[in-house]
Amino acid sequence: MNRKSQKALGFTPLTVTLLALSLQSLQASPLETTVELGAGLEHSSNALKTSTGERSELEQQAIAALGLNYESSSVIAELDYITRFTVYDENTQSDQAEITGDASITYEQMDDQLYWTLENNRRNLVRDRALANIQSNREVRAITTIGPELILRPSASDAIYTGLSYSDTSYDDSDQQNSNSTGASISWQRSLSEVDVASVNINYQDVKFDAGLGDNQYYRATIGYSASLSKLSYNIDVGYNTSQRESGDANGGYFQAETIYLSRSSSWRLAGLHELTDTSRGGEVGDFVDIGDFYNSALEVDVFELTYLELEYSNSALCGACLFSAAVLVQSEDYEELDNDSDEYAFGTSLTYQINSLLTGGVLLGYRDFSFKNNNARDDYTIVNVGFEVNQTLTRQFSVVYSLGYEQGDSSASTGDYDELRGGIWIVYVF
Repeated sequence: MNRKSQKALGFTPLTVTLLALSLQSLQASPLETTVELGAGLEHSSNALKTSTGERSELEQQAIAALGLNYESSSVIAELDYITRFTVYDENTQSDQAEITGDASITYEQMDDQLYWTLENNRRNLVRDRALANIQSNREVRAITTIGPELILRPSASDAIYTGLSYSDTSYDDSDQQNSNSTGASISWQRSLSEVDVASVNINYQDVKFDAGLGDNQYYRATIGYSASLSKLSYNIDVGYNTSQRESGDANGGYFQAETIYLSRSSSWRLAGLHELTDTSRGGEVGDFVDIGDFYNSALEVDVFELTYLELEYSNSALCGACLFSAAVLVQSEDYEELDNDSDEYAFGTSLTYQINSLLTGGVLLGYRDFSFKNNNARDDYTIVNVGFEVNQTLTRQFSVVYSLGYEQGDSSASTGDYDELRGGIWIVYVF
């Protein structure tokens, strides 16, 4: 593999070396793998999501997905990637090819003491949230991180975790956001009982942008507490973080918490975060239920304060053959220099029903309200999504998926209003 192909996949030569060594050990043992191939057609009544000059489009798509899980005495590996090719018949946009997904490989070099971890994630992001959410306004960000972790145990109740890391972040188009960082961390954790742990944590990152603008040094100090009960688990970290750079320092409080409750047929998850980050690293809020990832690459370089709160719920007992899920998201971004401050509120819900052993139907609803702050001249907007999907199983490995969706955009400027109707059919084969 040459250097160019390594860059395209979001890997660096160092991480490729570790990956190759890990794969050698994987090849010697059985793997749990899933391979999925698919092809489909999807028609849009308004491919560019505009209020005037609407253009219909027929998208031809092909996908190849690979999932891998492996665990041995010294290696744990998880991999989940999807390659997607899209051809636009009416040339409303350029044809696209992309790889998205996640990989994680952990190697235990010394029993219960020294670990090496390699992680890679690739996300398709909106470049500018003030513009329409179409493929020409999206790009893939790849983050690859590698590093060792050493665990020292001075007593039966105490453990000291020390770690080093190197991370590379690259964007397909926004080269000004490309960066790398070196980091160090130390955490003292004390077991208070069999179910709860208290901790003191210090983290450091030296972030350097390839373009030479926006370099910063990030420091964070927190105290934490976590507990794991039979049905309830939760963790909380509270402290202080600062980002130091030539143009001026940014600092403030840090807060991270997550609570998960699991019962026989339902689950609840509540998560919150308040932190400083930069436009290259972004904030790993996660994929919001059935609405898609709307994190943006900001176009320019800056440090910003990210605050979000997310509540998720799922239930499999509403009826004998259905699964219901819902989520609510509140998010705010406050930039140090850029005029990108924003607030966002979103809601998503879905209901899947097993009609019979060969037929499954699903309905989803999504709502998103996005607004710029501080009298920003860019337009605020809301987006509503409604979708319906049917999955027909023809054989154990072969299925057909039919989809129909409607999207409405309502902008503070009438030129940003639009309606779009989409319908498609997919053929999927799972090995």
